[in-house]
Amino acid sequence: MDSSSSRNSKLRSRRGRNRKVVAAPPDTQGPERYANVPHPNDRKKKAPRSRKPQGKKTKRSSSPKLCENVPCHERAKYVALDCEMVGVQDGHKSAVARVCVLDWEGDVLLDKFVRVTEPVADYRTFVSGIRKEHLSSDDAVDYEECQSLVRSLLEGRILVGHALKNDLRALNISHPWHDTRDTAKYEPFMKTRFDNGVLWPRKLKELAKEKLGQTIQKDGMEHSPIEDAKAALDLYKSVRNKWEKVVDYKVKRTRQIKMQKEETAPMQSAEKSRDVLPVQ
Repeated sequence: MDSSSSRNSKLRSRRGRNRKVVAAPPDTQGPERYANVPHPNDRKKKAPRSRKPQGKKTKRSSSPKLCENVPCHERAKYVALDCEMVGVQDGHKSAVARVCVLDWEGDVLLDKFVRVTEPVADYRTFVSGIRKEHLSSDDAVDYEECQSLVRSLLEGRILVGHALKNDLRALNISHPWHDTRDTAKYEPFMKTRFDNGVLWPRKLKELAKEKLGQTIQKDGMEHSPIEDAKAALDLYKSVRNKWEKVVDYKVKRTRQIKMQKEETAPMQSAEKSRDVLPVQ
């Protein structure tokens, strides 16, 4: 054996003497001690995140909440009105032939055909649903009786309807502006037709479809005044809180202007009297 190999063997023996041998615990000696050590290839992989099936997104219901929490004493303040007309004289002048009044819940308070005093030139049946036999039936009432019935239902109440100006004119009845809720004149329900920015009323049929998802006044079918009054009432309910804030502001502003006029009236009259020269 040469000197280099003997030298290497001595170094190995020295290193072996310096090593500390640590014995494994009695219960883990031998091959069993590796039993619980996972193999690198056996490590658990993270489970992929479960993805929800991507179907069509469900749209939220577009129908608005229609004032479910309105107290009973508040509901009693509201009535909805709609009339059907016939054509008299040359057919272009309208006369009321049917009147419907509903309460807050949409229940019918009044539904009467009205005897028309003038000769009817056009019953407008395709829209109004009015026929000759309706106006001559025993259930029909005189115009004056109809006026009295409607006035009694409207007194002290908030009136809701669409294009109420036409109905009230045909009935020859007036109603305070601050107690009138006309869905044809509510600005958020109106639209501009031209570039001048002037707001125009929209059809009740369009508003009911767009705002409520309701289909009324179907093509080729007669209109129902009960259905139309209910649609106008539902439109009002859908924006009641905002609408009432607008009315409250207008009422307060009107009172302020009235008070200012009353305060300045004596001063203006005094100034006028000073400007009048005495007669010589």
